[in-house]
Amino acid sequence: MNTKDGREQLYSRIIEAMSDGLILNDMETGLVLEANPAAAAMHGYGHQKFIGLHPTTFTHPDSQRLFPGYIQTAQSGGIFQAEAVHLRRDGTPFHVEVRGVAFIYQQRPCLLSVIRDVSARVQNEQQLAQQMAARIREQASQATLQERQRLAQNLHDAVNQSLFSASLIAEVLPRLWARDPEEAQQSLEDLRRLTRGAMAEMRGLLAELHPLVLTDSDLGDLLRQLGDALTGRTNIPVEVNLMGKGSLPTDVQVAFYRVCQEALNNIAKHAWADRVEIDLRYDTNAAELHIGDNGRGFDPTHVPAGHYGLSMMHERAKTIGAELTVASQPGQGAEIVIRWNNHLKEELSMNGGRQEP
Repeated sequence: MNTKDGREQLYSRIIEAMSDGLILNDMETGLVLEANPAAAAMHGYGHQKFIGLHPTTFTHPDSQRLFPGYIQTAQSGGIFQAEAVHLRRDGTPFHVEVRGVAFIYQQRPCLLSVIRDVSARVQNEQQLAQQMAARIREQASQATLQERQRLAQNLHDAVNQSLFSASLIAEVLPRLWARDPEEAQQSLEDLRRLTRGAMAEMRGLLAELHPLVLTDSDLGDLLRQLGDALTGRTNIPVEVNLMGKGSLPTDVQVAFYRVCQEALNNIAKHAWADRVEIDLRYDTNAAELHIGDNGRGFDPTHVPAGHYGLSMMHERAKTIGAELTVASQPGQGAEIVIRWNNHLKEELSMNGGRQEP
């Protein structure tokens, strides 16, 4: 057996042993040309039955709108990443994470996709979001221990991801530098971004473990820290602008921080943005925080699956007597604004905490 055949057998065994699904689609027709056993099994098909299917057969109608963006991203040489809803053979929906690239197979353009079943994680997120919203209503502005632990765990995972990616780059950098110094220089920039993001994530982790950090630190610095962390994880540039000077009550500062944190998490998961802007504006006894992105947007009257952070943001605004608005439409990005002032807080308190939709 020659070396090439040996490598091909090794790759074949690895692909067959993967727990994630691997699907190869013809870019023109969409038909499944190849798939590993895991891909067929997670959709409820035998391997041979799965080959030749069109993605519309096993993709929920609400997620089929992702197809054009996938093809466009792949054709431009990018890596497509999104969460979607797929269908099992019996019609049961389940949540998946999709990562894909363009791939040439038998001299024709194809899409190579890695499919991960994240149903358990999404269900846990839904349950956790509901629990957190109830606790925020009951305990007003006091963060619960469980919430801090959840956020700390998320940040811990993000730090691990950033450091793992940085270690991979560092490992291949010497060989890459010898072969292509220009590409190696770009990898150095990626390494710098990842380490800077990991440092920001670590500061965020410290804030979760020691809540006084959130109240004793400058809010502008905290927002920049969140922006650096997002850039480190996703390579999305974040611009932070501060207008005016001032300080906020402790509960208001924490709520502003949490709203920004939830908004950036939603952007990372769903927005497909390549630019984010955070504006903090101080006025006499008042403040506004704007978080905007240039991503795909959505219809605020029909919140897509997975945007559980929006309800939590509304709850946080309510606890401090602030007004939170969401402005977005498909294809036009999104902007979340939280406005607080003492006068508005008194009005909302007299009105039973109700806000205009």
